[in-house]
Formats: sequence, structure tokens, C-alpha cells
Amino acid sequence: MSTFNGLEITTASIIAALASEGAIHPMDTVITRMQSPMYSSVYKHLNGTLSRTLFNGLYQGFGPTFVAGTLSSAAFFTAYEASKTAFDNAQSAGYLLDVPRPLMHVASSAVAELLACAIQNPAEVLKQNAQVYQRPVNARRGPSPTVEMLRQFRKYPSSLWAGYGALVASQLPSMCLTFCLYEMFKEGLLERWKTDKNDIRQQLEATVLGAGAAGGCASWFFVPIHVVKTRMRLAVGGQTGSTRSSLEGKQPGLPSRVGAFAIARDVLRKEGVAGLFRGSTLTCVAAVVGSGLYIGCYEGAKIYLCNYQAL
Repeated sequence: MSTFNGLEITTASIIAALASEGAIHPMDTVITRMQSPMYSSVYKHLNGTLSRTLFNGLYQGFGPTFVAGTLSSAAFFTAYEASKTAFDNAQSAGYLLDVPRPLMHVASSAVAELLACAIQNPAEVLKQNAQVYQRPVNARRGPSPTVEMLRQFRKYPSSLWAGYGALVASQLPSMCLTFCLYEMFKEGLLERWKTDKNDIRQQLEATVLGAGAAGGCASWFFVPIHVVKTRMRLAVGGQTGSTRSSLEGKQPGLPSRVGAFAIARDVLRKEGVAGLFRGSTLTCVAAVVGSGLYIGCYEGAKIYLCNYQAL
């Protein structure tokens, strides 16, 4: 049963968010650009080779991620630990004895993710539009892409919730599967290694390996939803005038406010099934690195803070 207090959980979750987001944001920027409708026309040359533009400004949009990532991470782990503790207390009292532990982990992560998504979505919209934003060639040096996005979306604040349904549709099952697999992988590794409860190093190794494997396995299944979610957000950016000026603020052949199924059909019609899985390899790599860092840093920081306060 968890013996960590709320301050330790919050602090550890903020540390985890900063470490993981800082490490994977460049990969996330490349993924967003690969999954955008402008990938073939802007980020690739006519001969099929990648343009240097794909790798420019890899930390564009990091500001919203920095702020919302820490807040949503704190909300997620606070709710996750509270839910797990509630289930443990219920079983200790003789209730829910027939409920498998993996199902409890799924329920706990589902509750936590619903709360985190409510905080995360506006920042994701700002971030992804900033990631593909480029100033006109003859424009003078102006504010950063993130500041430009804030200025544009201030006129349309409701647009910050574009893709929320797709976010929940991808994040909820993805996080539930990730944490279910993570707990299973971690417990399996600890049993296989016959790890002592006081062996913090091996526990952290099992945490990082289990989390990385779980994140990589879970992420691949939800790449199509991620593609649709990205295009919904970029379409909103086009409506507010925040996409590339070369696109004249609109995605070609696609209205700026469309549903997830309409976007999925449009991708299938123009690019086939491969279009829905564009960037899947890099997505899996980012998930392995991000999940390992995120959960590993969280558990490591939590244990350190607990031991520090015990001194």
C-alpha cells in the first residue's frame, strides 16, 4: 500500500513531466510534422528526400507543454495513487476480492487520465500549431511561435478544445493499456529477479524497463487516432490563421472544422492506410523513451523524497 503523501507525489510528478517532456519534445515535433497534411509538400523534396525544414525549430511549442505538462502530470499521479490506495483499502476491508489487480490498475489510470486530459488539451492545440508554424519568408523577426499561437487563439478560445474527443479516445485506452502492462511487466521482472523490497536500484531498473516496454507496445495501436487528432488541431489552427501562410490559412480540400471520422476518411482517400500510420516507428521510439523516463523519474523522485524526509 502506498505510504507517500500528496506533496511527494506532486513534486515527483512535476520532476517526471519536466524530464520526459524535455527529452521527447523534439521527437514529438517531428512526429507532428510527419502526420500533418503538409508533410509531402513542405517537409519533403520532390525526389522524396526529407527537407531540413522538418528538423528546424524542434522546441517550438514547448512553452504550453512545460506549463500544462506539469499540471496534468500532478493531477494524473495524484488521482492514480489515490485510486490505487482506495482499491487497496477496499480489498483489505474484504471488498472487491474477486477483482483482478490489472483491472484495478486500468480503472485507476482511467480516472486519472480523464482529469489530466481536461488540463492537457488546450496546451496540445497550442503546441502542435506552434510546431508547424513558420513565418513568411519576407516577414520581420517577430514573437515566438508559441506567443503567436496565443495571440491567434485569443480570438477563438473555444478552438483550444478541438480534438478533445480524439484526445480522450486515444489517451484513455492508451494510458490504461500502458499502466496495466507496466504494472504486469514490473511485477514480472521483480519476481524473476527475486528483488528484495529494499533494493531500490533493481526496483527502479524494473520500473524503467517495464514502463518503456509498456509504452512502446501500447503506442503503436493508437497511431491512427493520433494522426486524426493532430489534423483536427492543425485544421483549427488553419481557421485562426496560425498555419503556414503558404497554405493561406486552410488545409487544401478540407474544411477547418470537421469531425474525426471525416478526417480519417479524407486521409484514407488521399493516402491510404499508410497515411493513418505515418510516423508510427518514431511514435513507438518516443513512447519507449518517454514512458521509461516519465514513470522512472516519477518513481525515483518519489522514493528519494520519501527517504529524504525520513532522515
